[in-house]
Amino acid sequence: MKPLAALAALLALSGAIPLPGPVAAVKWRHGQAVALAGPGGAPVLQVLRPPSGMRSVDAGRAVAGARRVDVIDFAPDCEGTVHALLLAAFPLGRDRRLLCHFPGQGEASCDDLGDLRCLLLAADAPGRIWCLGEGPEGAWLRRLAGSEGGRRIWLPAGGPRSSAGAARRAWMEAAAPGRLRIVWPGLALLADVDLANGRAQMSRLPAPAGRSGLETFAADGDRLLALLPLGAAAGAALNEPYGLFELRGAWRRLAPERSWPRGARLAGAEDGAVWIWNRMERRLERVPLASP
Repeated sequence: MKPLAALAALLALSGAIPLPGPVAAVKWRHGQAVALAGPGGAPVLQVLRPPSGMRSVDAGRAVAGARRVDVIDFAPDCEGTVHALLLAAFPLGRDRRLLCHFPGQGEASCDDLGDLRCLLLAADAPGRIWCLGEGPEGAWLRRLAGSEGGRRIWLPAGGPRSSAGAARRAWMEAAAPGRLRIVWPGLALLADVDLANGRAQMSRLPAPAGRSGLETFAADGDRLLALLPLGAAAGAALNEPYGLFELRGAWRRLAPERSWPRGARLAGAEDGAVWIWNRMERRLERVPLASP
């Protein structure tokens, strides 16, 4: 076993996985972590699956002729394919947004998104990809790939949730097959979307979600988890710790013996545990969850 894989396996047993150097984003899905690394314009997606090791995906190699490639968002599915939303810059000032697919085995492929301005991706089933962002049909949520013939668009554009500021801070995750959850923290708004019929149940989030601008979220079925500031004052101080909470009518604190430094983020939740990206320590930390 390679040293990194051996270390990852050892620390996974103790509830932590080291990350391969500086990373810009991390997601935990389907028993694996996907981290966005690499210098600006040359992104690399690192896929860590303890204890088997790590594979690296050079996202720019999928786009021939591009002078610069940036990853806007990414979403792994349960079959091991990593789907990534890329912004590719070509000579003569031409930019294209692409949805690229990086399977565990085989060649990468990309689809041109044209006028779509996707900001977030989610995969609720193998090859079934959803985009949150503006598009020409006047909708804010759409299916980009998979399940041809089903419903394709939801959430009409317009209103406060479509503003640039609200969109940049939005979060989206597939809580289960056929189900998306979307949070607009600045608006304290939650959408629970049934992908079978297109219905979106909207509800308000209680404070302190949306207060600091650094809240992050994770979903596992009916459970919505958040990393929220522990202080009671409006705003969050630079040294203010964050705690793990679950929405049960109000935000109820979990693992009260633990806290994380400002800037820590939720990477995902599944199988009775939540994974927290401790940016200061450059690692993922596993926190077991009690039954709701």
